[in-house]
Order: sequence, then structure tokens, then C-alpha cells
Amino acid sequence: MEQPLPIREALRIFRLTLLIQLALLGMGFLVASRLGAAAGMAVLLRATPPALLAVLVLPSWLEKPLGQRFLALGLSLDVLFESLISAPMFFDRPALWAERLGLPASMGPWTSRVLFEPFFFLLIPLVLMAWAYGRRGALRASTWAGFLHLATGYWALQKDMLSSTYFVGAGGRIVLLYTVPLLVSILAQRERRQHAELEAAHQRLRRHTALAEQLATSHERNRLARELHDTLAHSLAALTVQLQAFRSLLANDPQAAQQAIDDIAELAREGLEESRQAIQALRVDSLKALGLVGALRGRMQSFEARTGVHADLTVAGREPDLTDEEAQTLFRVAEEALTNVERHASASQVTIRLAFGRDRVDLSVRDDGRGFDGARVELDRYGLTGMRERCAMIGALLEVRTCPGEGTEVRCSLDR
Repeated sequence: MEQPLPIREALRIFRLTLLIQLALLGMGFLVASRLGAAAGMAVLLRATPPALLAVLVLPSWLEKPLGQRFLALGLSLDVLFESLISAPMFFDRPALWAERLGLPASMGPWTSRVLFEPFFFLLIPLVLMAWAYGRRGALRASTWAGFLHLATGYWALQKDMLSSTYFVGAGGRIVLLYTVPLLVSILAQRERRQHAELEAAHQRLRRHTALAEQLATSHERNRLARELHDTLAHSLAALTVQLQAFRSLLANDPQAAQQAIDDIAELAREGLEESRQAIQALRVDSLKALGLVGALRGRMQSFEARTGVHADLTVAGREPDLTDEEAQTLFRVAEEALTNVERHASASQVTIRLAFGRDRVDLSVRDDGRGFDGARVELDRYGLTGMRERCAMIGALLEVRTCPGEGTEVRCSLDR
């Protein structure tokens, strides 16, 4: 079973600190060995505890059977070793371990500089314990370190090795042993709670995005259904009526039947063109490949070639990194506006303007056609309902300015 992320992080840092410590001690041994055997022996003695920990912690042979207790064991041993090594510094007996091990007196200066480190080295495993196991782990580790601190002091007291100021300093050190890990555990708990809140917000945003995509897909299907009903279905229905009339005329009025054939052919061409436009509306590859400006330019070229209406595109500013939904919405708004021009406006010129600002995108489609009275015309006939729904999905504002005989302007403004 995979261990929780905080424990994995703390274990990775613990292993890294052991490697750094061994590397520094290795360099220290190379330097100390040139100064004499005693100095080299001092460094080797200091390197023994981290070497033992490295043998235990660096391989993963005990990690799986011990699980989450693996790191706790390694850090507890580190606290034990550091407590024993640094204790003589607080007895004012830095050469204690050298004397106990029967090492030469010349090792005295090295024992104070190399064998023993200051008190804060005890805090490293305590901080890692607090980070990995939270407030409960911090209290347990601090209690273990405080017990060792007092136990070594009691032993030194029995051996008459304590200075008069030891217990005064011991109280302050024990307070630090509890305070620092406890603060780290509180900060770690807050950081993880904030991370969990951010993760929950991210998941909610993903669900909202998925819902928005589903709604956009539903709106697009409804729009295409309306468009197919208003265009292709209408053309096919008219074609059916014309064919039925042609059947009657063919027997009674051959000349009128010929005219009906021409009308039927025209209806078929219109239906074919509408089918192509509907299929083109389903394709977004050009938008992804060419960007918004390139896709609009291609759409305008096909519009101009099909209708003979002069179309012009102007771009101000540099195209930003729009999301797929934003780019597709702006493209569909312009496309729907061009479709309205083709079907209803009887225009001779169309101008599309894109203005890219630092935090805003403005799209304008203007024609010089006949316009309409928005208060008296059903707006859904012009696809404005679908355009407004699309714009609302990305937080954009759609505005239609029109008047009979004065053309129409469709404006879409997106604040980013």
C-alpha cells in the first residue's frame, strides 16, 4: 500500500539529509586524516550514527513491512543518536565520549568541533516527524527527545558531570523541543487543508466545465436542429410540393412543367448548399488549426464567393490565447451573423472587426442591408437566441444594433 504524500515527502527529505551529512563527513574525514589519526578517528566516530541510519533508511527493504512506521522508526533513532552525541556539550564536557572510549587527549579539540553538533540538529528529525505525522507525531517525537534530554542529564548528575547551569538551560531547550515541531505541524496542517480546499475547488471547476461543455453541446445541437428545420427541411418540403405539382403539370401543361423542373432544380441546389453549410458548421478543425482570425478569414472568403457580397475583415491588436470555448463562440457568432446577412439582409457589403485588448476582445459584424425592427420581429428567426446563449456560456455580452433601412451590427464583447 502506498504511503500518504506527507510521509513520502518527509522520507525523501530525510534520506537527502543523510546523504548530505555523509558527504560532508566524508570530505571532513579527508581533511582531518591529514592532520593526524586522532582527527580522522573523531570524524569516523561522528559518521557512525548517520551511516547506520543510512543502512536502515536508504534501502527500501524495511519500508514495505513497516509501512507508515518506517519513517517514524528512522526519525526516532536519529533523535536518539543526536541526543547522545550532543548531550556532553550541555554538561560542559565536550571530550566526554573521547574519554569514555579511551581515545587520546589530542582529540579534545576535534570532539568539540567535529564529534558534536549544536542543539538545533535535534530539531531536524523532530520537524520532519511533525511534517509527516502532524500534531500527534510532533508531540510524540518531542516527548521522546525531551525524555532523552532529561535521561542523559540524570545520568550525568549521577556521575557528577553536570555544570550548575544545566537544568536552567535544559528547561529552555525542552520548551524549544515542543514549540518548534508543534508550530511546524500547525503550519503543515493548514497548508494541507488549503491544498485540500483547492483540490475540491478544482474538482468543482472540472465538474462545472464538464457541465458547461454538455450544455454548450446541447445548445449547439438545438441550434443546428433549428437551422436544419428552417433551411434544409424547408427546402426538402418545398421540393416535395414542387414534385407533386410537376406530376400534375406534366400531363396537363408541359410548358408549365418545364418551368416547374427549373424551380425544382433551383430548390435542389439551395438544399445542397444548405446541407454543405450545415456540415461546415459541425467542423471546428479550421478554428483549431488556423486560429480565430484565420478561420474567420476563410469563412468570409467562402461567404463572398457564394453570395457576391463584398466582405472585409479588420484586426486590431494581437490575438491572445483564447480557450477553445471562447474562440468557438466568437467564430459561431460571426458565422451566424454572416448567415443572417446572406438570408435576410440583401446587403452589398459586410465588415467584420476584431479588436484584441489586454483584457478584452470585441467582435463586430456590420452590414449595409435593410435591417429590421427588433421589437416587431421574432429574434429567434435570426438565430439571436442561440448567439446570446453561446455568449452567456463564456460571460460575453451580445448586442444587436439595427433599424429598418440602415443595416445591422452584431457586437460581442468578452472581458477576460
